[in-house]
Amino acid sequence: MGGRRLRTDTLGMSEAIGVAVLIGLTITVTAMVGMSVLVFEDVDEGGPRANFTYDHVENSGLLIVTHARGDELQAGNIEFQGPGNNATWAELANRNETALVGPGDITQLGSGNAYGQSVQRGDQVEIYLNRSGNRTKLSEWDG
Repeated sequence: MGGRRLRTDTLGMSEAIGVAVLIGLTITVTAMVGMSVLVFEDVDEGGPRANFTYDHVENSGLLIVTHARGDELQAGNIEFQGPGNNATWAELANRNETALVGPGDITQLGSGNAYGQSVQRGDQVEIYLNRSGNRTKLSEWDG
């Protein structure tokens, strides 16, 4: 019976090495993730934050826009872009350009104001903040 037999002390040693390697990999990966969180912290660039709600009055062709929450922004810097004329919040709401628009403020887009066209289902209206030529998209309505 000339079969080969494995030594039991060799088998135990290979399992111990395997466990040690797995523990080492786990510690290394955890350390790398921890370092990336500490080193590459999410930097807040102080960008504008504002949420808007939309109510479309189809039979009148109006889109009523409400500043729901977020930062107060100057009315002359909030721009609406869509199929109609591009217009600022100040033009649409007949307000001073430096007036602040904050939560609860309302304006409307339609044919009877600076937007100059009724808003239809299927139109797309985008809201931008324009600070000295730097435009940041704040919100979008897809009819």
